[in-house]
Amino acid sequence: MKTKVIILILVVLGGKMVVGQSKKELRATVLRLQMDSTAKEKQMESHSLLITSLKSELATVKTLKEELQSQLEESNRALRFSRDSLSDALSQLSAYKEEYNDQLDSLITYSRITNFIKCFYASLETSEEEDLRQHEFGDMKFSLENFNSLVSHEARYSKERVKNLSDQKTHSKYFIMLEDIEEIKFSLDKILVKTKVMYSGENMGLYYNLEQLTLSDNKGLLKLTDWVDLDLYKIAPTIEWNDQSFTRDDFYRWIDGSSR
Repeated sequence: MKTKVIILILVVLGGKMVVGQSKKELRATVLRLQMDSTAKEKQMESHSLLITSLKSELATVKTLKEELQSQLEESNRALRFSRDSLSDALSQLSAYKEEYNDQLDSLITYSRITNFIKCFYASLETSEEEDLRQHEFGDMKFSLENFNSLVSHEARYSKERVKNLSDQKTHSKYFIMLEDIEEIKFSLDKILVKTKVMYSGENMGLYYNLEQLTLSDNKGLLKLTDWVDLDLYKIAPTIEWNDQSFTRDDFYRWIDGSSR
């Protein structure tokens, strides 16, 4: 009996020791699990913060991408506008250049014609230097070389008028001067020039005549082919002359030396 009690006490004491060791281990396990859980929570919290940061960065990158795309589109629009503007400017510049060249060609052409007309009428008068020489020495020298170089061989004009204006005996009695070039017109193969010309002479009035000169242009070489009168539009008296009865026909008979 005593032996059974002793064995029972030992069993009970042994059981208590076993139970006591299991709780300690359990507590340690629980603590370890709690620590593991806390670590995982912290790790998950860290991961969550990282994910949030990444999402924010992605949103920022997306916004930057959209802004860059917008700026790129704006730059492309500006580039297209600049390119179109440049193209328009170049086209306009090309048109201006072509117009300028046309105007320049016209100016050169008109300049050639006006110079020709001035030389033509000047060829029928002596220069101021020649007038001074004649006044000093008294001899008369007049050459139609310049006139003939400007006129074609088959030109139509008043030979009597040219003779009166250039002949040594009659040159001092007749005077011609170009007043103005009224009009220059171009046709297929000729150039028509209207001029206002003033005539005068010894003991005569001032006679303003409208004339037309026809020119040919052979590869830039101008020649007179026709010289005709259109109308005597004005007669002005001078100190030496004031004949109110002097008519248009009288003038042409006087300047040409023959009836018309």
